[in-house]
Amino acid sequence: MKTALLSFAAAIAMLATTPSFAMAPVDHHDNDRRERNYKEDRRIAAERARLETARRKMEFERQRKEAAERARWEAQQRRNDRDSNYGYDRNHRVTPAERARWEAAHRNDYGRR
Repeated sequence: MKTALLSFAAAIAMLATTPSFAMAPVDHHDNDRRERNYKEDRRIAAERARLETARRKMEFERQRKEAAERARWEAQQRRNDRDSNYGYDRNHRVTPAERARWEAAHRNDYGRR
């Protein structure tokens, strides 16, 4: 009985001390590490915001250039349609028959408009 009580007491002592061995050592520099991580996260967030702003500016500039190019192209098409001489040279005088033939051939030409 005496042996059982001693072994039981030894088991209790071992169980009581086991968590202290399993616990990680105390890191006194943990606050410094947290501060560095916080500063790093802020720096990364600021860099990400700067890059996102630059991307938005580039996208806006691209859209503006596309709109300007589209407007220029449409104005040129309107000018070409107005200055059109039904496929003949600019100094050729188009007869009504030639005009009617051209318009009949291009009546369903939806690709140009």
